[in-house]
Amino acid sequence: MRLFFRIIGATLTIVKLSGAYSGGINNHYTSDKQLEYVQNISNNKLLDFNTIVKSYEKEFADSYKRARFYQIISHEIDRRMKELDRKALGHEAKFTKTIKSYESALDLPTFCYQEVKPQFNHIYQKAEINEKTVSKDIHRIQADLLRIQFIQVYQFYKERLDFYKDYIYSLRDLYKNKINKNRDNQVAYYSDFPQMYQGIKRLHNSINDAGNMRVERNPLGKVRFIDFEVEGQKRRRNFEYNDDGLLSKLTDGICNGGCSDSVTVISKILFGENQKGEDFFDYLFSPGFISQNYNYYTEIIIDENQRESAYKLISMDGHTIGTVYREYDGNHLVKETWCKGETSKILRQFTSILDSKSGGYKIIERDRNGQIINQEIVLSSND
Repeated sequence: MRLFFRIIGATLTIVKLSGAYSGGINNHYTSDKQLEYVQNISNNKLLDFNTIVKSYEKEFADSYKRARFYQIISHEIDRRMKELDRKALGHEAKFTKTIKSYESALDLPTFCYQEVKPQFNHIYQKAEINEKTVSKDIHRIQADLLRIQFIQVYQFYKERLDFYKDYIYSLRDLYKNKINKNRDNQVAYYSDFPQMYQGIKRLHNSINDAGNMRVERNPLGKVRFIDFEVEGQKRRRNFEYNDDGLLSKLTDGICNGGCSDSVTVISKILFGENQKGEDFFDYLFSPGFISQNYNYYTEIIIDENQRESAYKLISMDGHTIGTVYREYDGNHLVKETWCKGETSKILRQFTSILDSKSGGYKIIERDRNGQIINQEIVLSSND
């Protein structure tokens, strides 16, 4: 990375660092007037501190006064460099968030900036003012080192943030072009689901022969929802996506009148990791087993009272991993049964019974053999 060391007249535009002074240099060599002056000068003047010394040659004729001034300069440069880190990293976080959203929308690989912030052997520590440090001109040397470090760090952040901004401009142009390209192609019609899904096995089901379908896409071409009919009944399937662009959720519902008015949900499909699936894996497999984030999906059946009545965990190749059935008494969940694979072989079962003495519910867990392995009283009717 090329570094351009311009001190006089340099324009530092990334951040404004003239805030209130924090921390202090409190000893008998410190001048409150000098301290206040240094804290309020611009970065340009701060870094050109040697010119200040030359301009006030008589005032700094005493070596101890010069050392005191250089000490204050060093402390202020170090403070502003830390402030530079904080503000530049804050800007970078905002740029990275914007970049990630564009990359997700455009299905682009994740961008990674490879340049590394300059590292220094010298780490600032306040040097005391005494006969030895003054005779060796330690305070001026320290100020000069910090001045060079500040310029290098500033130039690094400037180039880094400029690169981020240029990349965002490019992504924004690409995004606009893609929207314009897809603007006239957001609604399409298909004869059946195989044509719509182009052979994706999971998305074929009993409504493949649903007749003509209306498909609406977002400006980037991703499917938002499809409207179709099954035995004269109008339905809608909504599509949701993760930040990385992968399909995360399908929701099927029956249209009440027009599909744009209201929809009664009858089933959901969650793709990838979800809490019910992870709980099932934790119980079914040995400790330490970690499922991949996107290697299974979960079908959820919704009953007529809009309650989740069953969960079916299925691998992406169509293998049923397990099923969870739920039974309700009104709005209260009274039984939950976990079964393995395609069979009805019970792995575990929970029952919830009202305990008249405590007023709460007794939760009983049984293993695959029907033996009670745990029971507790829950003083709440929440599922």
